[in-house]
Amino acid sequence: MSDRIKSLGVVGLGVMGFDIAFLYASRGYETRAFDASKAAMDTIDARREQTVERLQKRQRLSAAEADNVRKLLLPATELAALAHTDLITEAVSEKASTKLAVYKSLRDAGFNGLLTTNTSSVTRATLTKNGVVNPANFALTHFFNPVLYTQMVEVVTGDMGADNRAAILSFLKSLDRDPVATQDISGFVSNGILMVYAVMACRLLECGAKIEQVDQAAKELKLLPPFVSFDSWKPSIVEDVTRIMRELRGDEFLRSSKLLARLAESNPRFYSGPNPNPKIYELTGAGNRSVTDAEVKLALQTSMLVAAARVAELGEAQPVVDRVGTEGIKMPQPPLRDIDSMGIVTLLDNLAEANRLLGVAPLPAPVSLVEMARTRVKFYSQS
Repeated sequence: MSDRIKSLGVVGLGVMGFDIAFLYASRGYETRAFDASKAAMDTIDARREQTVERLQKRQRLSAAEADNVRKLLLPATELAALAHTDLITEAVSEKASTKLAVYKSLRDAGFNGLLTTNTSSVTRATLTKNGVVNPANFALTHFFNPVLYTQMVEVVTGDMGADNRAAILSFLKSLDRDPVATQDISGFVSNGILMVYAVMACRLLECGAKIEQVDQAAKELKLLPPFVSFDSWKPSIVEDVTRIMRELRGDEFLRSSKLLARLAESNPRFYSGPNPNPKIYELTGAGNRSVTDAEVKLALQTSMLVAAARVAELGEAQPVVDRVGTEGIKMPQPPLRDIDSMGIVTLLDNLAEANRLLGVAPLPAPVSLVEMARTRVKFYSQS
């Protein structure tokens, strides 16, 4: 347990927020949980027991941790009940205005502890620019989904003081998590890569690919199967995250899938049991078109590598991009080293081929990548 942080609060009990609260309590921290939705509050006990049962069946939760959760995960009757905790994690929707409203309410209730947000896409600069939060006490802590099965946490501390920064990192380590300091870039490293990949997968369906064809290609490449993942992420969340990332980064490709916008309206699952959901194809607009397995593989792999290069272009350190790529989102090779190995010119040729398949709204090459190809520079000088 952290020496400085003893009591915690979590605001927002969606999939991520609830699991974060569960994690905190399981590690021995008194955790007060609040959601503005009465339905979310009414189901805390049931969700807790379902999660305990699921994790114990998979031998991922000890008896002591289960006891901790039952004793220490406490519903809060109102947001102000969290005001005297040492640290609060906000996990509400991906709207800066909603997050800022929560921060203002906490400030008005007298909260002056450490504040973190589990945002997937909003930058720290966006959330600190209007003075609602004290930057010295505020950090982004981006847990990976599913929270209870993944170890890495991307952390943006910005201009926090050294003591507060150390307290945040020590706390995350006390949860048996692996904090990785990242730059204040919308989407961090992980979503900077995964959201481009997710949009490319949707675009492939629009070109005539099949759901199982795309997922099988990803498995053969040792990448996350995108549509299996969508059934965990939900299209509406991907829609929100890509919208904000486009606004903050200017990457139009993130908003190029008409299918994603249609899916976000009702969040249909891509799979019904083991079988692909045939209703998805009614939304693709693909007609009788088809795509070869080789074309699918080329587009998926290229999108991830180009996305990694774009994150580096936005200012992230190359070793951090590669570490998050392999340890966080389980790419088979460090992406920037992979680019060096295959050759930037080859990657750009592959991108041109993938874009011919897409037709309109192509995935652009990062300007820095084109310049590196022209000057024959690599990401790592000794690659």
